[in-house]
Amino acid sequence: MSQNLQFDGFDQLAVERAVHLLSRTGVRAPLNIERIKRWVKQFQSEAEKTLAWLILRNLIFRTNEQLLSSMRQALKQATIHFVEQQGSQGEVAWGDALRGSTGLSISCGPPSLATRGFVPPGKSGELMARLVNQRYRIEKHFPSEINVLTPDERFIVVDDGTYTGVQLCTFLRNWDIDFSQRRVAIAVSMAHKTACQALKDEFPTIPMFYGELLAPEMCFTSLCQRWVETGQWRYETSPIDVYAEVHRRNQPFEKGNGAGGYGDIGALIAFEHGVPDDSIQLLWDTSRTWQPLVDRGT
Repeated sequence: MSQNLQFDGFDQLAVERAVHLLSRTGVRAPLNIERIKRWVKQFQSEAEKTLAWLILRNLIFRTNEQLLSSMRQALKQATIHFVEQQGSQGEVAWGDALRGSTGLSISCGPPSLATRGFVPPGKSGELMARLVNQRYRIEKHFPSEINVLTPDERFIVVDDGTYTGVQLCTFLRNWDIDFSQRRVAIAVSMAHKTACQALKDEFPTIPMFYGELLAPEMCFTSLCQRWVETGQWRYETSPIDVYAEVHRRNQPFEKGNGAGGYGDIGALIAFEHGVPDDSIQLLWDTSRTWQPLVDRGT
């Protein structure tokens, strides 16, 4: 445990205790205390350690069950959208409609065209599609198995999250299906505003529904500014520069040296099954001198 640094509105010991409490309660499993300590130990100066604890305190962590809860909201919105599109009359329970009570046959699948050799199955998308299939008993298919949807068929592309929208848009460009018929929707547990706008701009006929919305002010750069403005950061060197120095010192990383993660989104997100590469790189990548907080594939 590092020494207690207290500055007006910031008590580092209290932050450390809060992080430890979250770990002990199992809310952040598999982020146990030992794993957290190993990660923090790699930060050297007091400023660096303060940064590590602030990152941990602001980390958005979701278990698979929490992701499923958010996915439930997205699936509900997508199903209601399809039912309203169909023009069904009267009260319809969305769960029943999802399973075909209104005459629609709704299936789901990950954003992958693996069976056609385009991008291997995404671990997160495949996991989410499998969980949705098991929880809601709707058919699961790879989109590459489908190039035509009949008037009574609908398909929901499911994933744990989308942040830049680049990968999702690339997948849609390569899926040989007519989107103008408006029989495809996207449901994700978490979406960044950047991805929402990218999808709306390029694929206006494909609605995307989400359980949680991530805004730029919830990401690393904006949080660093807030820590300074609120007195949580009192070092002369800015938290962004401190982070940059830790990152520089531990290069080269296995997946390149993009400190802010894919698309420089700078998300502070981790899931039970891994960390999206849109999160800051020190959370998920490996180098000769650096071990991640949570591996990308665990």
